[in-house]
Amino acid sequence: MPFPFLTSSLQLGEDPLALVEWFIASVALVIVVTLVYVFVLNKSPPPEGLTEAKLERLANEDNAVDASGTLEDARSALARGETNRGVELAVKTVYLTLSGILRPKHIDHVDMNISDMAYLVQSKSAGGPDITQPVYQLNLLHLKVAQSQPVSTQEAEWAVNTAAWLSQLAVNSQIG
Repeated sequence: MPFPFLTSSLQLGEDPLALVEWFIASVALVIVVTLVYVFVLNKSPPPEGLTEAKLERLANEDNAVDASGTLEDARSALARGETNRGVELAVKTVYLTLSGILRPKHIDHVDMNISDMAYLVQSKSAGGPDITQPVYQLNLLHLKVAQSQPVSTQEAEWAVNTAAWLSQLAVNSQIG
């Protein structure tokens, strides 16, 4: 028999030597299980979905870019006649504004467009102005820019004014 102490010494009894052997065997088992557990955790992939680390990363990324600065860049692009760039920056302003509202509510909005985000903000806001339709129209205008279609000066001005309006609503806590 390869382990004779397993059948004789590790039996229940009142022998102090048997109790010491049980204690040593228990400690060894706990150490082995702990090492296996740590090894498996180090080899497993990170958890999917929204985690605190992802929320902190999103907060840091969103805070790194200021929505008001982006809005000023959009106005500057319009002044230079860069209508497509103005629309893109207006959309970015709206994205930053809406993500600033959704982030504290722990809503994963990374893969959403501004229309989806506006719908969520609108559904969470009671009695605020309807932001979904203007943001939807802004999203359609952004799609037009993405397809390299021409955007008129009036459309670009509307986009920047819509972004400014939405930012002002957020600053005044009228949405969110």
